Amino acid sequence: MIGIVGGGLAGLVMAKELAEAGKRVVLFEERPNLGGLIPAGRLAGVSVDFGADAYTRRNPDVTEYIRSLGLRPILPNGRSWIYDGDAFPIPANATCGIPADVANPDVVGLLADPARVARDLELGPEVGAGATTMGELVRARMGEELMEKIVAPIVSAVYSIHPDRLALDPVLGANFARLGTLSAAVAAGLDGPAIGSIEGGMSRLPLRLAQLARAAGAEIRTGAKVVGLEPGAILVRDAGATGGAAGAAGVSGVGEEAGVERVEVEHIIVATGIARAVGLLPGVMECEPIEIPAGRLTTHVNLALNAPELREGPRGSGILTKAGTCRAKAISHMSHKWPWLREASECEFLRVSYAVNEQVPIAHALEDASLLLGVQLREEQVRDSYVLRWGGALTPSTPALREWAAGLRVPSGVSVVGVWRAGSGISAVLPHALAEADRILGREPGAGVGGADAMPTGSGVNRADGVGASEAGVDRASETALDGASGTAGVAGGAGEVGERR
Repeated sequence: MIGIVGGGLAGLVMAKELAEAGKRVVLFEERPNLGGLIPAGRLAGVSVDFGADAYTRRNPDVTEYIRSLGLRPILPNGRSWIYDGDAFPIPANATCGIPADVANPDVVGLLADPARVARDLELGPEVGAGATTMGELVRARMGEELMEKIVAPIVSAVYSIHPDRLALDPVLGANFARLGTLSAAVAAGLDGPAIGSIEGGMSRLPLRLAQLARAAGAEIRTGAKVVGLEPGAILVRDAGATGGAAGAAGVSGVGEEAGVERVEVEHIIVATGIARAVGLLPGVMECEPIEIPAGRLTTHVNLALNAPELREGPRGSGILTKAGTCRAKAISHMSHKWPWLREASECEFLRVSYAVNEQVPIAHALEDASLLLGVQLREEQVRDSYVLRWGGALTPSTPALREWAAGLRVPSGVSVVGVWRAGSGISAVLPHALAEADRILGREPGAGVGGADAMPTGSGVNRADGVGASEAGVDRASETALDGASGTAGVAGGAGEVGERR
């Protein structure tokens, strides 16, 4: 039997693939619900994404896999904006604000010294060649002004980290090394809208995976906390089967601690956030000490409004703010961004994001939305609301964390998957989990999506699809309309989310 710890995207992909291949599978999820960073909730009677609402389309096999599950991939509507005291559209034909064309009028018109950006074409390929972060490469090739005025607000809002601390995306770095200019490297990665989603919301993805896994015989237990690992065994407290195969096959008995079961397995898959993984992995392998980067605090205020004045999308699919210019970090205009949501209700749906871990008053969210969207919104227009606090659960992908994860020596009989291992975002996590399932099954890499090398590991850039890509809705211009207007496209850590309907 194969035991999986964690019921987020990676764990559910593994459960579905392995069960359909005929393996006996049991999955343990500590929380009552599955899906990890892709949760759903209801506002004004409509099911909406409260977490990741998009995935990046860099790897077309991800879209094909979603389609193979019987789900319908869709593209976003609208363009996103930036607010730095004034509101302006994010440059088109760019990645995180880095232009593919140094003469891009959207960029030239915003900068006092656009000639510095154009120097990218004159500089030798050795300039920036040793960069390990996005900030280091952008500053070396295109200058400080572009970095601080355009790139930093986008990256900070979406990834909850300044570009100077965000590990350079291996794909962008490889394209730069091959082509010699940053603008050419960006252009090489542009191909239509940066992101996509699923008709009805991204939260349909984990629900469908769980449905298919159970149909194939997998046992999925929620409310089951794994308290330890041993070679060939998983220690679980208060597990209760909630679907799939009945019974607890493989349970050999109760441990010394009351209520703890020792579940014997032939293969252990750890598919948790970094904090839980660091606590569990020493039971089955040697791990070097790691100081987990602090996750940036994030709170989402989700609003359903009777606001016909928002119908045309005054700031497109959303807006990101420059630090210090507004209490809110970003707004995602969800009902403008995703046409299916517009058709589901006459309400306008907003997600207002804050870099705090507290119950933000609805009145503050309305004031900030009014400022950023240029439309006066009133409390009597609120049909429904839900405040979701993510705490510090989303750990940024830093060079040090990437190096640590890449250096793990995982023994046979153990697999490690998930955002901190694969790289931030659905489009990194999904192919990595499929490649690991192929390895366990002895299949040729790529039998699932893209193979083991489809998405380089350990990056954040260009993978705006964890809980944050909806920071603004984002088209190709910002490359990251992440999954949720929050700038939480980081790595799942240890803290859980806390929600409250207001």
